Amino acid sequence: MDILHKLRILFWGLVIGLWSLFMYQYMSEDMSTLKRFKIGKNPFSAKTEPRPTLNKYPIPAPFVPQPPRGTVPAPQGPAGQPVSSLDLVKKGDIKDVVSTPLIPEHSSVEKAATPAEDEEGNYPEAPAGFAMKVTRHFVVYEEGAEVSEQLYETLESLHGSIMLDLVAFSPWTREKKVYIYYSQSGETYRRLTGRPAWSGGAASLSERKIYVYKSDEAFGILAHELTHIYFDSFFPASNPSPLWLSEGIATYVQSERGYSTPNWLEQNLKLLEGGSGFKLKDLVRIENMQGADEDNVRLWYAQSYSVVRFLMKLKAGNAFYTFCKKLREGSPAHQALYQAYGMPYNKLTSLEYAWRYDLKTGKIAGINTIKQ
Repeated sequence: MDILHKLRILFWGLVIGLWSLFMYQYMSEDMSTLKRFKIGKNPFSAKTEPRPTLNKYPIPAPFVPQPPRGTVPAPQGPAGQPVSSLDLVKKGDIKDVVSTPLIPEHSSVEKAATPAEDEEGNYPEAPAGFAMKVTRHFVVYEEGAEVSEQLYETLESLHGSIMLDLVAFSPWTREKKVYIYYSQSGETYRRLTGRPAWSGGAASLSERKIYVYKSDEAFGILAHELTHIYFDSFFPASNPSPLWLSEGIATYVQSERGYSTPNWLEQNLKLLEGGSGFKLKDLVRIENMQGADEDNVRLWYAQSYSVVRFLMKLKAGNAFYTFCKKLREGSPAHQALYQAYGMPYNKLTSLEYAWRYDLKTGKIAGINTIKQ
Protein backbone atom coordinates (compact mmCIF):
# COMPACT_ATOMS: atom_id res chain seq x y z
CA MET A 1 0.00 0.00 0.00
CA ASP A 2 2.91 2.32 0.68
CA ILE A 3 4.17 2.03 -2.88
CA LEU A 4 0.67 2.58 -4.35
CA HIS A 5 0.22 5.63 -2.18
CA LYS A 6 3.54 7.09 -3.34
CA LEU A 7 2.69 6.34 -6.97
CA ARG A 8 -0.64 8.16 -6.61
CA ILE A 9 1.12 11.20 -5.14
CA LEU A 10 3.69 11.14 -7.95
CA PHE A 11 0.98 10.79 -10.59
CA TRP A 12 -1.10 13.70 -9.32
CA GLY A 13 2.01 15.79 -8.83
CA LEU A 14 2.88 15.29 -12.50
CA VAL A 15 -0.70 16.15 -13.55
CA ILE A 16 -0.71 19.37 -11.51
CA GLY A 17 2.76 20.30 -12.75
CA LEU A 18 1.81 19.82 -16.39
CA TRP A 19 -1.41 21.81 -15.90
CA SER A 20 0.49 24.66 -14.25
CA LEU A 21 3.02 24.72 -17.08
CA PHE A 22 0.24 24.80 -19.66
CA MET A 23 -1.58 27.65 -17.89
CA TYR A 24 1.65 29.62 -17.52
CA GLN A 25 2.42 29.35 -21.22
CA TYR A 26 -1.16 30.18 -22.19
CA MET A 27 -1.40 33.23 -19.93
CA SER A 28 2.07 34.45 -20.94
CA GLU A 29 1.15 34.44 -24.62
CA ASP A 30 -2.23 35.99 -23.98
CA MET A 31 -1.03 38.70 -21.65
CA SER A 32 1.73 39.72 -24.04
CA THR A 33 -0.93 41.51 -26.08
CA LEU A 34 -1.66 43.84 -23.19
CA LYS A 35 0.53 46.93 -23.48
CA ARG A 36 1.99 48.53 -20.42
CA PHE A 37 -0.27 51.20 -19.08
CA LYS A 38 0.39 54.45 -17.28
CA ILE A 39 -1.43 55.41 -14.15
CA GLY A 40 -2.36 59.03 -13.78
CA LYS A 41 -1.39 60.99 -10.71
CA ASN A 42 -4.12 61.06 -8.08
CA PRO A 43 -5.51 64.61 -8.27
CA PHE A 44 -7.43 64.15 -5.03
CA SER A 45 -4.48 63.25 -2.85
CA ALA A 46 -4.82 66.43 -0.83
CA LYS A 47 -6.25 66.17 2.63
CA THR A 48 -9.93 65.29 2.36
CA GLU A 49 -12.67 66.52 4.62
CA PRO A 50 -14.71 64.01 6.62
CA ARG A 51 -18.23 63.33 5.44
CA PRO A 52 -20.82 65.53 7.13
CA THR A 53 -23.49 64.23 9.44
CA LEU A 54 -26.31 62.13 8.08
CA ASN A 55 -29.24 64.50 8.50
CA LYS A 56 -28.35 66.27 5.29
CA TYR A 57 -31.55 66.54 3.34
CA PRO A 58 -34.50 67.78 5.41
CA ILE A 59 -37.14 68.85 2.89
CA PRO A 60 -38.48 72.39 3.29
CA ALA A 61 -42.11 72.60 4.32
CA PRO A 62 -44.24 73.86 2.82
CA PHE A 63 -41.77 73.80 -0.04
CA VAL A 64 -39.87 76.85 1.18
CA PRO A 65 -36.14 76.29 1.76
CA GLN A 66 -35.36 76.23 5.47
CA PRO A 67 -31.63 75.46 5.71
CA PRO A 68 -30.44 74.17 9.07
CA ARG A 69 -27.96 76.02 11.21
CA GLY A 70 -24.53 75.98 9.69
CA THR A 71 -25.76 75.54 6.13
CA VAL A 72 -23.27 76.88 3.64
CA PRO A 73 -24.98 79.05 0.98
CA ALA A 74 -24.33 78.23 -2.66
CA PRO A 75 -21.01 79.87 -3.55
CA GLN A 76 -21.07 82.77 -5.99
CA GLY A 77 -18.46 83.84 -8.48
CA PRO A 78 -17.75 87.32 -9.86
CA ALA A 79 -20.80 89.54 -10.31
CA GLY A 80 -22.93 87.06 -8.43
CA GLN A 81 -22.56 84.31 -11.04
CA PRO A 82 -22.60 80.71 -9.72
CA VAL A 83 -19.25 79.02 -9.70
CA SER A 84 -18.55 75.78 -11.56
CA SER A 85 -20.38 72.78 -10.14
CA LEU A 86 -17.03 71.10 -9.61
CA ASP A 87 -16.14 73.63 -6.93
CA LEU A 88 -19.27 72.96 -4.91
CA VAL A 89 -18.99 70.77 -1.85
CA LYS A 90 -22.17 71.48 0.03
CA LYS A 91 -22.99 70.70 3.62
CA GLY A 92 -26.61 71.83 3.46
CA ASP A 93 -30.07 70.33 3.10
CA ILE A 94 -30.62 69.69 -0.57
CA LYS A 95 -28.20 67.98 -2.92
CA ASP A 96 -28.33 69.67 -6.30
CA VAL A 97 -27.88 67.96 -9.63
CA VAL A 98 -26.35 69.94 -12.46
CA SER A 99 -28.27 69.55 -15.69
CA THR A 100 -25.82 69.94 -18.55
CA PRO A 101 -22.15 70.20 -17.53
CA LEU A 102 -20.96 66.97 -15.96
CA ILE A 103 -22.42 64.76 -13.36
CA PRO A 104 -24.69 64.77 -10.32
CA GLU A 105 -22.97 66.09 -7.24
CA HIS A 106 -22.27 63.66 -4.42
CA SER A 107 -18.78 64.78 -3.58
CA SER A 108 -18.82 65.17 0.19
CA VAL A 109 -22.38 64.16 0.97
CA GLU A 110 -22.93 61.20 3.23
CA LYS A 111 -25.21 58.52 1.86
CA ALA A 112 -28.76 57.89 2.92
CA ALA A 113 -29.72 55.73 5.83
CA THR A 114 -32.63 53.31 5.79
CA PRO A 115 -35.53 55.25 4.25
CA ALA A 116 -37.89 56.89 6.67
CA GLU A 117 -41.18 55.26 7.55
CA ASP A 118 -44.37 56.45 5.91
CA GLU A 119 -47.96 55.41 6.26
CA GLU A 120 -50.02 54.23 3.32
CA GLY A 121 -51.96 57.19 1.98
CA ASN A 122 -50.29 59.68 4.32
CA TYR A 123 -48.45 61.52 1.56
CA PRO A 124 -47.59 65.21 1.28
CA GLU A 125 -50.18 67.32 -0.46
CA ALA A 126 -49.44 68.47 -3.99
CA PRO A 127 -47.90 71.95 -4.27
CA ALA A 128 -50.11 74.67 -5.71
CA GLY A 129 -50.54 74.12 -9.44
CA PHE A 130 -49.47 70.46 -9.29
CA ALA A 131 -51.48 67.27 -9.73
CA MET A 132 -50.76 64.12 -7.72
CA LYS A 133 -50.78 60.47 -8.78
CA VAL A 134 -50.00 57.45 -6.57
CA THR A 135 -48.54 54.48 -8.45
CA ARG A 136 -47.14 51.14 -7.31
CA HIS A 137 -43.73 52.55 -6.41
CA PHE A 138 -44.05 56.33 -6.62
CA VAL A 139 -46.04 59.33 -5.54
CA VAL A 140 -45.78 61.57 -8.60
CA TYR A 141 -46.40 65.33 -8.44
CA GLU A 142 -46.53 66.96 -11.88
CA GLU A 143 -47.17 70.59 -12.68
CA GLY A 144 -50.48 70.88 -14.51
CA ALA A 145 -54.07 69.69 -14.32
CA GLU A 146 -53.15 66.01 -14.08
CA VAL A 147 -50.20 63.65 -14.00
CA SER A 148 -49.59 62.43 -17.51
CA GLU A 149 -49.88 58.73 -18.16
CA GLN A 150 -46.60 58.84 -20.05
CA LEU A 151 -44.74 60.20 -17.02
CA TYR A 152 -45.91 57.68 -14.44
CA GLU A 153 -45.68 54.74 -16.83
CA THR A 154 -42.12 55.77 -17.74
CA LEU A 155 -41.22 55.97 -14.05
CA GLU A 156 -42.64 52.52 -13.34
CA SER A 157 -40.80 51.11 -16.35
CA LEU A 158 -37.58 52.72 -15.16
CA HIS A 159 -38.11 51.25 -11.69
CA GLY A 160 -38.55 47.78 -13.14
CA SER A 161 -35.35 48.12 -15.16
CA ILE A 162 -33.37 49.33 -12.15
CA MET A 163 -34.64 46.47 -10.02
CA LEU A 164 -33.05 43.99 -12.44
CA ASP A 165 -29.79 45.01 -10.77
CA LEU A 166 -30.82 46.38 -7.37
CA VAL A 167 -33.77 44.38 -6.07
CA ALA A 168 -31.62 42.71 -3.41
CA PHE A 169 -30.38 46.07 -2.17
CA SER A 170 -33.73 47.75 -1.63
CA PRO A 171 -36.47 45.31 -0.56
CA TRP A 172 -38.23 48.23 1.13
CA THR A 173 -39.52 49.36 -2.31
CA ARG A 174 -42.27 46.75 -2.04
CA GLU A 175 -43.85 48.81 0.75
CA LYS A 176 -42.45 52.33 0.55
CA LYS A 177 -42.62 54.83 -2.28
CA VAL A 178 -40.35 57.46 -3.78
CA TYR A 179 -41.66 61.01 -4.23
CA ILE A 180 -41.11 62.63 -7.64
CA TYR A 181 -41.74 66.36 -8.14
CA TYR A 182 -41.81 67.12 -11.87
CA SER A 183 -42.03 70.77 -12.93
CA GLN A 184 -42.73 71.91 -16.45
CA SER A 185 -40.13 74.68 -16.32
CA GLY A 186 -36.95 75.63 -14.53
CA GLU A 187 -38.72 78.74 -13.19
CA THR A 188 -41.35 76.64 -11.38
CA TYR A 189 -38.66 74.23 -10.14
CA ARG A 190 -36.65 77.10 -8.65
CA ARG A 191 -39.74 78.64 -7.09
CA LEU A 192 -40.65 75.28 -5.59
CA THR A 193 -37.24 74.42 -4.21
CA GLY A 194 -35.40 77.71 -3.89
CA ARG A 195 -32.42 76.22 -5.74
CA PRO A 196 -30.02 78.34 -7.84
CA ALA A 197 -30.22 78.79 -11.61
CA TRP A 198 -27.49 76.25 -12.39
CA SER A 199 -29.34 73.44 -10.62
CA GLY A 200 -31.00 70.94 -12.96
CA GLY A 201 -32.51 68.84 -10.19
CA ALA A 202 -32.43 68.28 -6.44
CA ALA A 203 -32.58 65.03 -4.50
CA SER A 204 -33.21 64.20 -0.88
CA LEU A 205 -31.94 60.65 -0.51
CA SER A 206 -32.94 60.14 3.12
CA GLU A 207 -36.46 61.47 2.43
CA ARG A 208 -36.72 59.60 -0.88
CA LYS A 209 -37.59 62.77 -2.81
CA ILE A 210 -36.42 63.90 -6.24
CA TYR A 211 -37.12 67.32 -7.73
CA VAL A 212 -36.60 67.77 -11.45
CA TYR A 213 -37.98 69.85 -14.29
CA LYS A 214 -38.69 69.04 -17.92
CA SER A 215 -35.41 69.00 -19.84
CA ASP A 216 -33.26 66.77 -22.02
CA GLU A 217 -31.37 65.66 -18.90
CA ALA A 218 -34.41 64.94 -16.71
CA PHE A 219 -34.64 61.20 -17.45
CA GLY A 220 -30.94 60.67 -16.84
CA ILE A 221 -31.14 62.59 -13.56
CA LEU A 222 -34.10 60.47 -12.45
CA ALA A 223 -32.31 57.20 -13.28
CA HIS A 224 -29.12 58.30 -11.54
CA GLU A 225 -30.80 59.62 -8.41
CA LEU A 226 -33.23 56.71 -8.07
CA THR A 227 -30.20 54.43 -8.08
CA HIS A 228 -28.69 56.39 -5.20
CA ILE A 229 -31.93 56.13 -3.25
CA TYR A 230 -32.22 52.39 -3.88
CA PHE A 231 -28.55 51.42 -3.51
CA ASP A 232 -27.28 53.75 -0.80
CA SER A 233 -30.07 52.74 1.58
CA PHE A 234 -28.43 49.30 1.72
CA PHE A 235 -25.60 50.76 3.81
CA PRO A 236 -26.02 51.94 7.42
CA ALA A 237 -25.32 55.47 8.62
CA SER A 238 -22.27 54.20 10.48
CA ASN A 239 -20.73 52.78 7.31
CA PRO A 240 -22.09 54.58 4.22
CA SER A 241 -21.49 53.30 0.71
CA PRO A 242 -18.05 54.12 -0.73
CA LEU A 243 -18.24 57.07 -3.09
CA TRP A 244 -16.67 55.22 -6.04
CA LEU A 245 -19.13 52.35 -5.68
CA SER A 246 -22.16 54.58 -5.24
CA GLU A 247 -21.35 56.82 -8.20
CA GLY A 248 -20.13 53.92 -10.31
CA ILE A 249 -23.35 51.97 -9.98
CA ALA A 250 -25.50 55.09 -10.43
CA THR A 251 -23.71 55.88 -13.69
CA TYR A 252 -23.95 52.22 -14.71
CA VAL A 253 -27.72 52.12 -14.17
CA GLN A 254 -28.17 55.52 -15.81
CA SER A 255 -26.41 54.23 -18.93
CA GLU A 256 -27.45 50.56 -19.00
CA ARG A 257 -31.01 50.77 -17.66
CA GLY A 258 -31.94 54.42 -18.10
CA TYR A 259 -30.54 54.59 -21.64
CA SER A 260 -29.19 58.04 -20.86
CA THR A 261 -25.43 57.73 -21.25
CA PRO A 262 -23.60 60.92 -20.23
CA ASN A 263 -22.01 62.53 -23.27
CA TRP A 264 -18.58 62.58 -21.59
CA LEU A 265 -18.50 58.87 -20.74
CA GLU A 266 -17.49 57.25 -24.02
CA GLN A 267 -14.54 59.57 -24.56
CA ASN A 268 -13.20 58.85 -21.08
CA LEU A 269 -13.64 55.11 -21.49
CA LYS A 270 -11.42 55.40 -24.55
CA LEU A 271 -8.81 57.13 -22.39
CA LEU A 272 -9.01 54.26 -19.90
CA GLU A 273 -8.61 51.70 -22.68
CA GLY A 274 -5.51 53.60 -23.75
CA GLY A 275 -3.96 53.30 -20.29
CA SER A 276 -5.10 56.45 -18.51
CA GLY A 277 -6.79 56.44 -15.14
CA PHE A 278 -6.04 56.05 -11.45
CA LYS A 279 -4.65 53.25 -9.38
CA LEU A 280 -7.55 51.43 -7.77
CA LYS A 281 -6.10 51.91 -4.30
CA ASP A 282 -6.42 55.67 -4.93
CA LEU A 283 -9.79 55.45 -6.68
CA VAL A 284 -11.48 53.66 -3.78
CA ARG A 285 -10.12 56.07 -1.17
CA ILE A 286 -11.48 59.24 -2.75
CA GLU A 287 -14.35 60.68 -0.74
CA ASN A 288 -14.24 64.29 -1.89
CA MET A 289 -14.02 65.98 -5.30
CA GLN A 290 -13.02 69.36 -3.94
CA GLY A 291 -10.24 71.02 -5.93
CA ALA A 292 -10.30 68.53 -8.81
CA ASP A 293 -10.45 69.77 -12.39
CA GLU A 294 -13.18 68.75 -14.82
CA ASP A 295 -11.07 66.31 -16.82
CA ASN A 296 -10.03 64.34 -13.74
CA VAL A 297 -13.56 64.26 -12.36
CA ARG A 298 -14.88 62.91 -15.65
CA LEU A 299 -12.12 60.31 -15.75
CA TRP A 300 -12.76 59.30 -12.12
CA TYR A 301 -16.47 58.81 -12.79
CA ALA A 302 -15.78 56.85 -15.97
CA GLN A 303 -13.34 54.57 -14.16
CA SER A 304 -15.74 54.03 -11.25
CA TYR A 305 -18.45 53.14 -13.75
CA SER A 306 -16.15 50.80 -15.68
CA VAL A 307 -14.88 48.95 -12.59
CA VAL A 308 -18.42 48.53 -11.23
CA ARG A 309 -19.59 47.27 -14.60
CA PHE A 310 -16.72 44.78 -14.67
CA LEU A 311 -17.60 43.50 -11.19
CA MET A 312 -21.28 43.13 -12.08
CA LYS A 313 -20.51 41.20 -15.27
CA LEU A 314 -17.54 39.21 -13.96
CA LYS A 315 -19.33 36.42 -12.17
CA ALA A 316 -22.86 35.08 -12.34
CA GLY A 317 -24.94 34.76 -9.21
CA ASN A 318 -24.75 36.99 -6.17
CA ALA A 319 -21.03 37.83 -6.20
CA PHE A 320 -21.57 41.59 -6.54
CA TYR A 321 -24.20 41.55 -3.79
CA THR A 322 -21.81 39.60 -1.54
CA PHE A 323 -19.06 42.12 -2.25
CA CYS A 324 -21.33 45.01 -1.21
CA LYS A 325 -22.59 43.09 1.82
CA LYS A 326 -19.04 42.50 3.06
CA LEU A 327 -18.24 46.18 2.58
CA ARG A 328 -21.36 47.03 4.55
CA GLU A 329 -20.16 44.77 7.35
CA GLY A 330 -16.89 46.67 7.47
CA SER A 331 -14.51 44.42 5.55
CA PRO A 332 -11.69 46.23 3.70
CA ALA A 333 -12.18 46.37 -0.06
CA HIS A 334 -9.57 43.70 -0.83
CA GLN A 335 -11.06 41.26 1.71
CA ALA A 336 -14.61 41.86 0.48
CA LEU A 337 -13.37 41.29 -3.05
CA TYR A 338 -11.82 37.91 -2.22
CA GLN A 339 -14.80 36.80 -0.14
CA ALA A 340 -17.13 37.54 -3.06
CA TYR A 341 -15.08 36.58 -6.11
CA GLY A 342 -12.39 34.22 -4.82
CA MET A 343 -8.99 33.82 -6.44
CA PRO A 344 -7.22 35.52 -8.08
CA TYR A 345 -9.10 38.56 -6.74
CA ASN A 346 -7.44 38.72 -3.34
CA LYS A 347 -5.89 42.16 -3.90
CA LEU A 348 -6.97 45.40 -5.53
CA THR A 349 -3.95 45.14 -7.81
CA SER A 350 -5.27 41.79 -9.08
CA LEU A 351 -8.64 43.36 -9.82
CA GLU A 352 -6.93 46.29 -11.50
CA TYR A 353 -4.87 44.03 -13.76
CA ALA A 354 -7.87 41.90 -14.74
CA TRP A 355 -10.05 44.94 -15.38
CA ARG A 356 -7.35 46.60 -17.51
CA TYR A 357 -6.85 43.39 -19.45
CA ASP A 358 -10.56 43.11 -20.11
CA LEU A 359 -10.69 46.72 -21.30
CA LYS A 360 -8.13 45.82 -23.96
CA THR A 361 -9.35 42.39 -24.97
CA GLY A 362 -12.85 41.72 -23.62
CA LYS A 363 -11.71 38.17 -22.77
CA ILE A 364 -12.75 38.09 -19.10
CA ALA A 365 -16.12 39.79 -18.78
CA GLY A 366 -16.46 40.91 -22.38
CA ILE A 367 -17.28 44.55 -21.61
CA ASN A 368 -14.55 46.48 -23.37
CA THR A 369 -17.11 48.51 -25.32
CA ILE A 370 -19.77 50.85 -23.98
CA LYS A 371 -23.39 49.84 -24.41
CA GLN A 372 -25.15 52.19 -26.81
